[in-house]
Amino acid sequence: MRISLFHLPSFFPEFHTSDEQFYLDMLTETDQAEALGFHSVWFAEHHFYNYGGHLPSVPVIGAAVAQRTKNIRIGSGIALLPLQDPIRLAEEYAMLDCLSGGRLEFGIGRGFQKGEYDAFERNMGDSRALFEEAHAIIMQAWAERRVSHDGTFRKVRNLQVIPQPVQQPPPVYVACIFTPESFEWAGKMGYHLMVVPYAQPNPEVLVGRIQLFTQTRQAHGYTDAPEILGVYHFYCGETAEKAKEEPREAMMRYINAVAASNQEAAYSDQYRPYQGLKDAFKTFDYEGYLYPHKVIFGDPDQCVERIREIQSMGITNVSLLANFGGLAHDKIMASLDRFGREVLPRVA
Repeated sequence: MRISLFHLPSFFPEFHTSDEQFYLDMLTETDQAEALGFHSVWFAEHHFYNYGGHLPSVPVIGAAVAQRTKNIRIGSGIALLPLQDPIRLAEEYAMLDCLSGGRLEFGIGRGFQKGEYDAFERNMGDSRALFEEAHAIIMQAWAERRVSHDGTFRKVRNLQVIPQPVQQPPPVYVACIFTPESFEWAGKMGYHLMVVPYAQPNPEVLVGRIQLFTQTRQAHGYTDAPEILGVYHFYCGETAEKAKEEPREAMMRYINAVAASNQEAAYSDQYRPYQGLKDAFKTFDYEGYLYPHKVIFGDPDQCVERIREIQSMGITNVSLLANFGGLAHDKIMASLDRFGREVLPRVA
């Protein structure tokens, strides 16, 4: 079992003193993850909203991490391929792999927020085609000296993309939440998988989707064991009661921030499971839905038990989303320290 740190932050002016301090806190938390021996740290690209919008560029903050650390791997969780120019992404992520000495984990996905698609003037009905074309261009840019591509959305002729990544290629993870086709595509390509279990109301459905991914992967001749990364909101408290109550308000602020960034439903048939997302968030109450089975909130013994439950689902990398909802930085650091001392030796 691998343990990693995941940053998909939510910014609240009443709890965060400044944008600058917000970034410093994330970097300090990442330093702690490096010191504890975590496998990787992940940054989720989002734009324009207090939910996630402080991470518009994973390569920028990834480069900062690369210069502060020596061992922890640096992941995009995820790069939103349909929204960005694929040549630019190939350049920037290759550069991050070079700056980190070959520590890039390249997480990719389509995204689901209508506001982001509209702002970048992309049609959600084209999301899968945009994603697959961008993916093809990036992988060609990393594998060949020159790139030529005559696509629907991007045309490239005999272009040399500089630099090349250290890893040939970096490990690729595909973020999948609801859509079976996404799990199948990831398996068909032989990639790794990234899931967000709190968004899936039925854990049996998620287990079935993971099995679909692994079976598809095997059917296409891949014999190595894939990494399956699961993202969980996390808090390790001194006692069971403190672990339950101390993150309660921050967790609900986080859910409200997610809902505020998804007031308009995703359109197109490719996003059918997302049509009721705004109303679904209203059902994410703390004790009835989130706690204890969709999060890792507990004292050290409870955290060990939850991680073992998660492992039984097929997840191989538990990624801890420790900074959420305006939770105080000192509490985050104490939670990570407690986890490192009392949980990590028992699960890693």
